[in-house]
Amino acid sequence: MESVQTFLHLFSDATFTIPVGQVALFVIIVSICMLLGRHRIGLLVTLGFVFFWSFVLNFRYFVEMLESMTWGLQLYALAGLLLFAVIILGLFMERRG
Repeated sequence: MESVQTFLHLFSDATFTIPVGQVALFVIIVSICMLLGRHRIGLLVTLGFVFFWSFVLNFRYFVEMLESMTWGLQLYALAGLLLFAVIILGLFMERRG
């Protein structure tokens, strides 16, 4: 139960730092994808940025907060990579209709 409390505390009392330049780049890329009707690529870009911002930029913060819950970090990384792989596969699938 303590692990769940620690995990909930992580997201309820978290301060994440995201550089403004990266946010601007994200908005520009996603806007272009949506305007051109490339929704799958826009989704892939969104997943990539969110994964990068939450995991890579704030890795030290996650480790400090989750101390003994290293399985949580591994599970998060694995889930992110699996989602990324599924979206890449979806890009190559044929549209019907």
